[in-house]
Amino acid sequence: MATMPPGFGLLPSAALQPYGSEILKAGIGQLGTPIDVGAMLPKVAGPTAFQQKGAQRLADMYGMGDIQRDATGQVTGFQGATGIASYQPYLDQISQQQLLDPSQGYKDFMSPYQREIIDTTMQEYDIQAGKGRQQIADQAYNVGAFGGGRHGIQAAEYQTGSDRNRAALLAGLYGQGYQQALGQQQQQLGNLQQMGTYTTGLEQQGIGALQALGAEGQQLEQQKLNQLALGAQQGYQLPMQRIQDVSNIYGGIAGAMPGSPTQPFQPMPLATGIGGGLSAAYMMGMGQQNTQAPFKPSQYLGIGADTADYRFGQTR
Repeated sequence: MATMPPGFGLLPSAALQPYGSEILKAGIGQLGTPIDVGAMLPKVAGPTAFQQKGAQRLADMYGMGDIQRDATGQVTGFQGATGIASYQPYLDQISQQQLLDPSQGYKDFMSPYQREIIDTTMQEYDIQAGKGRQQIADQAYNVGAFGGGRHGIQAAEYQTGSDRNRAALLAGLYGQGYQQALGQQQQQLGNLQQMGTYTTGLEQQGIGALQALGAEGQQLEQQKLNQLALGAQQGYQLPMQRIQDVSNIYGGIAGAMPGSPTQPFQPMPLATGIGGGLSAAYMMGMGQQNTQAPFKPSQYLGIGADTADYRFGQTR
């Protein structure tokens, strides 16, 4: 089969040309359709109500005041800060009771009955000590030494020992009361410290639970936003994909069906001269006629003249 001359091509079959026009219109129309870019952009889920509540409780626990937020829920600042933490009352009690001062803090824990106990104990001791002195005097009287030197020495030694024992007994009573009060002071200090830690720990557990629950909701919201953005992207791409699919089908059919030939463009010498400058030879000879034989499709397609004229009778 003979080859076609340079510049010769085929137009799609006339039966398919309306479909090609419709595909082109659809593509142009899609390009002219406004695009909601914002719907396709990824978005970030803001803090949930549980997270915001947990953050506010945390701010309250440390006296930071009310949390201020913008329209997206992000923290922008605080208002009405007090600086007083939730465990501040326990610190105040520790300070007021002077529990950190061993020389003062024990006094509030001294037994109100300690003075009565000491006084009663010392009175009984003095009674017993007096009985001992009387016994020494009676013994000296019985042997006829009452008021003598031996009696005086024995009485003095007894009194010295009695006074020493009395002082030791009194000191022991005071020391016992101090140790008891000091122990109660340390116990009170530990109780207040434990209460402050316990209260803060409970509050932190509650805040942690709120934050965990809020994080689950935030994750779910983020997944929803991601799916919405993905859906918007797919919605934008679907019409273009459909046009592409139809174009592929059209191209496949058009390539399989015989088309109409096109002849190479033959520019007029005058137009060529105007566009690019007339050659000197053409200007002197006023041009020459093209002596090339006219193009006949039958000579390249290897078919009869009648058939060629019928199939390619109209040059487009």
